[in-house]
Amino acid sequence: MGILSWLKSFSAGEEKAGAATFAPGEENFHGLNMKEAIDAHVAWKARLKAQLSGTSTETLEIGVIASDDRCTLGKWIHGEGKKIYGHLPEYAELLQQHAQFHLNAGNILLEAHRSGNEAAEKMLHGPDFRHASDMVQLGLVRLYAKSLNV
Repeated sequence: MGILSWLKSFSAGEEKAGAATFAPGEENFHGLNMKEAIDAHVAWKARLKAQLSGTSTETLEIGVIASDDRCTLGKWIHGEGKKIYGHLPEYAELLQQHAQFHLNAGNILLEAHRSGNEAAEKMLHGPDFRHASDMVQLGLVRLYAKSLNV
């Protein structure tokens, strides 16, 4: 199902709207590849899990992870996205949702340092992190739909 069909199903309250996929030409959003941005945010769970289990090949720093302007999507939100869509309420929502996601990710690493990996694993698999991730994806798609006046 194309991204716009998925959004319509999701917005209509269909809990099983299925996976969002992109029809040809839907991925590019004023310099942002939406599929890559969404995939990168979905991958955060695996990256954090690898960090907590000690199998990661990268070093994740709390301050970097908690910042919402370092990833590809964050750079776009604070740059080109702001220039074009900064006046829209959907942009403000995405900005807030993206910042909250990164705060949640940073808090997971902070919890690992404070209380250990078991407590951090609970946060990683808990509803707050999943909800924050879902909201970033949904917020991005809503901004995209608004740009098309859907």
